[in-house]
Amino acid sequence: MEEMDTASYCKAHHCCRAARKDHERKVAGVRMPDAFTAGGNTQHTQETALAKKKMTVVATSVVAVLAVGYPASAWYLGSQIENAHAEVRAMMAAQPYLKIVNESYERGLFSASETTTIEIPAAFFQPVGTETEEAPAEKQDADRPLRITIRTAIKHGPLPGFAALAAGSETSTIEFDEPLRAKIAEAFGSERPFDIRTTYDFQGGGRSTFASKPFKLVLPGETPESNETFSGEATELVMEFSRGLADYTVRGTVPGFALSEANGSSLAVKGMAFDSQLKRVFADEPLLYAGSQKVTVAEISVTPGAAEQAELKQKVALKELAYDVQMPVTGDFMDVIAKLGVNAVQVGEQNYGPANYDFSLKHLHGRKLVTLSRGITALYAKPEVFADQAQLLQAMAPLAAPLFDLLADGPVFSIDRIAFRTTDGEASFNASVKLTDPKPDDFSNPLMLLAKLDAGAAVVLPTALVDTLIGIGKSEEEALLAQQSAANTLEQFKQQGYITVENNLLKSSVTFKNGQLQVNGKPFNPMTALMQQQAAPSAPQEPELGLEGGEEAEPQG
Repeated sequence: MEEMDTASYCKAHHCCRAARKDHERKVAGVRMPDAFTAGGNTQHTQETALAKKKMTVVATSVVAVLAVGYPASAWYLGSQIENAHAEVRAMMAAQPYLKIVNESYERGLFSASETTTIEIPAAFFQPVGTETEEAPAEKQDADRPLRITIRTAIKHGPLPGFAALAAGSETSTIEFDEPLRAKIAEAFGSERPFDIRTTYDFQGGGRSTFASKPFKLVLPGETPESNETFSGEATELVMEFSRGLADYTVRGTVPGFALSEANGSSLAVKGMAFDSQLKRVFADEPLLYAGSQKVTVAEISVTPGAAEQAELKQKVALKELAYDVQMPVTGDFMDVIAKLGVNAVQVGEQNYGPANYDFSLKHLHGRKLVTLSRGITALYAKPEVFADQAQLLQAMAPLAAPLFDLLADGPVFSIDRIAFRTTDGEASFNASVKLTDPKPDDFSNPLMLLAKLDAGAAVVLPTALVDTLIGIGKSEEEALLAQQSAANTLEQFKQQGYITVENNLLKSSVTFKNGQLQVNGKPFNPMTALMQQQAAPSAPQEPELGLEGGEEAEPQG
């Protein structure tokens, strides 16, 4: 009995032990005999060591690549940024009114610095053809060119300053010479009021931001009471550009600026914004761009001072202004189409808005336009010619040839619309002029040029406005006589079909083509019209003073 119990115990103990080992193998995911367990552990250890060795080799390779590749990338990207700066300096040097007096570019492996000093002739800021009797010292200061120094600190990519992923980044400062430096510091409260930052992308383009601080500048008058104050809010501008400035966009805001006098009068501009999208017309001509430009202004107001209000001067306000310019290109020719609109023209309590002024220049030869533009801007490289009108006219003489060359292609100059509202109704006007197939010799013969003139105009005026315009600047009696005379002339023109009057609106059109003048589609001879006006009965004259009601004056002599 006891022997059976012992045997049964041993058998049961062996079974439990085998079951436990089999369970451990299942949990560990191993289905193999105990004899292979030690060999399996050895193989696993070898595989782990091999994997770690591979990771070490890869990490070492990456570090080696970065150690060699990052400096190479920084050097290459730095050279691209240096080339971009050289292109900008070349464009600046091409401007006749700019002179680069100093330039330096120092490039290292991860950074660079540039300093450029330019001069702008004083004549660029002075009225044309004016001579002033200034003291020698004051005249010397007035003739001194404006000198500006631009200092730029550049960081090369691909991780410039380890702040972003880009080809490079830079910050620029603008410095002025005295006495302008002191004026800038006084107005802005800082000698460096402008913050300019640029980031370059890997395609050669980039993005620049310009921000200025608020300013306030006192403009001294003859007395402290006549001082003026010029002030403005902070300005922000963003420019995005492609490689070589082949195209760019500029967007920005100017919240407002004002010019005020001590007597209370002021000029204020509020809510200005602008948006330009321009593209170079010719790849080999860096100065000619086309595209679109738009400027909007919330309000421009002129407020009279206390003394002016006593003279019944009223506040004038232009509200919701928009100036839109489109410059499309077709082949070598381009158009300039400009539209200026004002939603409200407030003079006191009277609103003359909306008002519009649209004009255009079409079929302009691009390269000829650049030639003329270069000739005009080249005048500013000779400041002395602006001091004397005779010298200026002589200096402008060479511009005749490129101007005639531009006109030879028959560009069209148009006033597409002038329109405004009055208390008597809306008035409008439009006109256009061009030369039909002009030849170079025509410009030396006015009669030949006149024969090739193609011009036209149309006008719509409220009849009451005509009376008002005729009476401006005249006494009540003179105005009445002038209005009666004008009414007689207009009645003649109406009967002859030269004008029409409908709904109290006077309408007429004028064309000049092939040497023929027509008004409202009818041939018109100004000399004949003048003779007819002189032959027309004059306005009734009032009896001379001293005569009784029905008494006639005695004949003289």
